[in-house]
Amino acid sequence: MIGQVLGGRYQIQAHISKGGFSITSTAIDIGRPGNPQCIVKQFKPVSIDPDTLAVGKRLFDTEAANLERLGHHDQIPRLLAFFQENEEFYLVQEYIEGHDLTKELIPGEKLSERTVIKLLEDILEVLAFVHQDNLIHRDLKPSNIRRRSDGKIVLIDFGAVKEVSTQLINPLRKTALTVGIGTPGYVPGEQAKGQPTFHSDIYAVGIIAIQALTGINPYPGGLPTNPQTGEIVWRDRTQVSPKLANIIDKMVRYDYRQRYPSAAKALQAVKALSSKSPPWKVWLDGGVVWLGMGVVVIIPIFFLILWILYQFINPKATFSNYEEPKSGITIKYPSDNWQPIKPGDDFGGEIVQFIPKNQKQVNSCNLEITINVNDLSQQMLSLEEYKNLAVQKIKNNNPNQQVIDDSKPSTTLSDFNAYKLIYTRQEGECKLKVTEVGTVRNGKAYFITFTAESAKYSQYLPTAEAMIQSFKIIEK
Repeated sequence: MIGQVLGGRYQIQAHISKGGFSITSTAIDIGRPGNPQCIVKQFKPVSIDPDTLAVGKRLFDTEAANLERLGHHDQIPRLLAFFQENEEFYLVQEYIEGHDLTKELIPGEKLSERTVIKLLEDILEVLAFVHQDNLIHRDLKPSNIRRRSDGKIVLIDFGAVKEVSTQLINPLRKTALTVGIGTPGYVPGEQAKGQPTFHSDIYAVGIIAIQALTGINPYPGGLPTNPQTGEIVWRDRTQVSPKLANIIDKMVRYDYRQRYPSAAKALQAVKALSSKSPPWKVWLDGGVVWLGMGVVVIIPIFFLILWILYQFINPKATFSNYEEPKSGITIKYPSDNWQPIKPGDDFGGEIVQFIPKNQKQVNSCNLEITINVNDLSQQMLSLEEYKNLAVQKIKNNNPNQQVIDDSKPSTTLSDFNAYKLIYTRQEGECKLKVTEVGTVRNGKAYFITFTAESAKYSQYLPTAEAMIQSFKIIEK
């Protein structure tokens, strides 16, 4: 099969893996300039009778549609093609440069807690997108998670595709799928019985975290379990904080109903571990205050003094509500220090601009938060299409600047899926940094841009984030 050309353009280069009913190979696309690499997955039905092929075609089309939908995420390989040839089925996907996590999770080597927290965040960010589309990966393990050359995590080899292959064994059965899909060591009980849920993916990610912390491969050998509860016993194999250990324990509960219900919920718990603390950390226990400098203070009144001082240094801003009924938007802004400015006319869809009250109009770099609403009724673009249009517009105005796509599954605007772009631009002597967050709803594009001098960007970012979070689209 090496050297064979499939679909008229995909030339097989090497086999990566081979199973009872599937072969995965690297290939080059001879139909594109530069002959880029790709991945070809071949599925061989055990029978070529018409009924088998008909069922196989239906299942194959469904799974291809799922992969097409998922591939719109930057950290999931794009589906390039799917076709049937010589009574066999083929999927062609984007090749991901980099290495899989087996290169990072080395048996006998333990990763630091900070590294594992970051790894969990990276995996769960992508998995949240999958669950949001009501799909389950079903085969999460280190070899199916790649670290791309830019450092980002990419999920590959979805187990849903394996379901196609498995169902082709017995296409005429009337019962639901009962063959367990997944890899021993990473598969929970309910999935082994052919009944996977979102909780099953959460279990696999938890096992990967335990593997990273302990340096122990879950299969073969694996970790011991409590004979009474069935829970995995692992904390004694590493040094880990109780907070992280509790999160991981909840991810790998024996009873799936006790796990996090989705990747988004697990991600929320993990992110709470890495959230920023106040300038000092204070623990109050039985009237004793422990400060990070190593000083124990017995007098409870000292804690009160510190709290008052912190509130004085960091006073809470008063946020007022701004409404624009004609455009159907509302937003909260810090009215003590900022003011809304309405444009004189409809300038590029700009609805309102917020600037500091003390901002100088002459010889001053821009510091502003602007809301735009653009009519898309003539184009009816999707969110992804509009984001690409926004990137192109930014590049046209700033040819030499790099645009960073910081969109994540958790990125929202007015509780709707949104994109997030970050870039810099030069305006006279001012070097500016800009964040744009936008969404598409009912034939309209809503986006907010935060612009600040690069040196002061971080100082005003919390205010901008609070305003963006408060933004609401009023749908009639």
